[in-house]
Amino acid sequence: MKQLKKHLALIILTLYVSCSKNTDTPLGSVEKRVREVSDSYDVNYPKYSKTELIVAFHEKVTKADKKELRTRYGVISFQPCDLCEDGLIEKWKFGDDVNIEDKKLSIESGSGGPEGDITNVDCEFTFKLETAHDKKLKGTNKNSFLHQIVAVNKGVTIAVLDTGVDAQYPLFTSPFLYNSSRTSHAGEPSGWDFVNHDADCYDDYRLIHGTKVSYIVNKRLKDEGIPHQILPVKVCDKKGVASYFNILCGLKYALPKANIIQMSLGWYNKTTQVQKIFNQLVDNYSEKVLIVTSAGNHGVDNDVVGHYPSSYPQSNLVAIAAANSDYTDIAYFSNYGEQSVDFYALGEDVVFYDINNTPIPISGTSYAAPIVTAVSAGILYQSGMSYTPAQIIHELKNVGVY
Repeated sequence: MKQLKKHLALIILTLYVSCSKNTDTPLGSVEKRVREVSDSYDVNYPKYSKTELIVAFHEKVTKADKKELRTRYGVISFQPCDLCEDGLIEKWKFGDDVNIEDKKLSIESGSGGPEGDITNVDCEFTFKLETAHDKKLKGTNKNSFLHQIVAVNKGVTIAVLDTGVDAQYPLFTSPFLYNSSRTSHAGEPSGWDFVNHDADCYDDYRLIHGTKVSYIVNKRLKDEGIPHQILPVKVCDKKGVASYFNILCGLKYALPKANIIQMSLGWYNKTTQVQKIFNQLVDNYSEKVLIVTSAGNHGVDNDVVGHYPSSYPQSNLVAIAAANSDYTDIAYFSNYGEQSVDFYALGEDVVFYDINNTPIPISGTSYAAPIVTAVSAGILYQSGMSYTPAQIIHELKNVGVY
């Protein structure tokens, strides 16, 4: 369980208010209203595949061993992660007549476990981005991005796992994308599209969600003079749908390159099922990479209905809820949770601009999270790039988010 004390930062006084629902604080006063909002939405639960599983191999397993395991368990086809040289994660597809839960149990009992050839097995699923509080905006329809790559990576690298980025959007006035020339495969100039399996991370989603998130991070850090670059990692398709496998592959790709990973997405889960491979990847970088996640927009208590990855307890992962436009209260749509939410930041009527430079207010915990990402990047840079995720989080509690 998360032990961080939650704070809602006021932009002028930098005062902090406990978000416990058992106190007489302003946040407690909106509990009834938040529950009413919760009742008005159908929470978008993930759609689980009936024929696919995700497996993580032990690092000692050879290619021959993997082939034998696929044969043993009746795998019809398999897919490794793009750009994954070690091949430790694969998606396995089975026949339509398979009982996927029985197959999962069979693998876990036969080859799974810490000492087995397969360290973890997860179910595959898809989910949609939450869009109830967002606005549709036109992108540029121009996928040119090479001129927006920084000459040399300096300062903080932030990986944005999202719908991609429209690098031609007028708000990006100077190069801001990660330079992959010395750290990657040929043909991978900056980031990767795990949906279409290519190097073009253009944001083709109708709400240009990833573009908005990237702009919030980029603008704040530019304004504060913090050297940085954004590594675009496209894991959501043009309809705003993400798969668990693509998120795993995106994480595996980004974790070795990034200092901070920004994830303004999530899925709900009423069961106790835990995505073990996701946790395994994050745990491997607990001392190196901070993960910033959005808490969700359905006005639900995440302590009761889990929202992931924001509800996961990893020490290097923080969950961000949304404050209202004047920083006095929780935003009416924001999820909350005394144990599962760490910080509040502005998430209502965040300023964005359309391609004609007209100001357009946007709302959602998706846009509160990148504010915390930018503040965290500033803290990391000011530490001489030496702070661990735990030290960044400690400093966030001291300085607040505003």
